[in-house]
Amino acid sequence: MIQGKLGGWFTSFSKRKTLIEDIILLVLLVLCLVGMAITNFSPARSYRYWLSMTAVFWVAGMAIVWSKKPEHKVRAVLLVQTAHWLATAIAVIGVFVLLNTGRLNYETTGLVLLLVLGLAVFLDGYRISWRLSLLGIMLGISSILAALVEQYIWIITFGSLAALVAIILWERFWSRRTLLREQKLK
Repeated sequence: MIQGKLGGWFTSFSKRKTLIEDIILLVLLVLCLVGMAITNFSPARSYRYWLSMTAVFWVAGMAIVWSKKPEHKVRAVLLVQTAHWLATAIAVIGVFVLLNTGRLNYETTGLVLLLVLGLAVFLDGYRISWRLSLLGIMLGISSILAALVEQYIWIITFGSLAALVAIILWERFWSRRTLLREQKLK
């Protein structure tokens, strides 16, 4: 009887952790779509937005780590996360230096920043969550599409939403399948 109640509590706690990660990833996706729109319509202002997004990604990554890892491993991950996003912020500032010296124009700067952040998010996702890596891939692809397609924001928006729905359906399918297996084993 007690085991059944505890099992339900752990399952509920695990679902909450996944829900926290889902909410964080959804917020990051929306912020990235806003950033892509800013990059598309006002490249001169986009670099400030993407610089501030490095801090947002750092905080979001730490929230995901905190929700998934045991407490004794969080401290080590905090150090790695901080170094990773500090290096990314330095790279973003380096792109600003190229902009200010005339080596890049505003349109190119927005795309380069999007590509740098896409790579950083992808690599961060490698350590934290494969779904974060998918967001990084989306950012990288969107920077390339932006260079190829004039009005790319709608393509990215619909593609991102379709990918999000596909990921949610995929995870539900696998969680149900795993649950059915566990029930058969009992």
